[in-house]
Amino acid sequence: MTVWPFSRDDKGTRAVVAHIDPSVALDRTRRGGKLIDVRSAYEFSVVHAKGARHVPPKRIRADETGLRHEDDVIVICSTGHRSAHQAKNLTKRGFSRVACVNGGLNAWQEAGLPVKHGPGRR
Repeated sequence: MTVWPFSRDDKGTRAVVAHIDPSVALDRTRRGGKLIDVRSAYEFSVVHAKGARHVPPKRIRADETGLRHEDDVIVICSTGHRSAHQAKNLTKRGFSRVACVNGGLNAWQEAGLPVKHGPGRR
């Protein structure tokens, strides 16, 4: 697990986002973690990690995620770049348990973890 100090909260405390392997992310979701996919609606509709919910960046910026600040939040995108940025935004909004999936959905699929394909894909 890699840990990146991204920002500080209002009290000056350093907000930390962990970068975790896909198998660790899956285990955390099985224990109640909330897996959120920050890719576009189209990307999500084509394929996404099974159990993930789509939360676009604009909902994170508006603090309209439907998540509680104490939830264990795991953020995923295609490669890990967008999810790292959105994880930073979550910590700025008071979420204290935030992690990103190393390598994103690409790594998730390479690990053979469960995905759900959209209607046009088999």
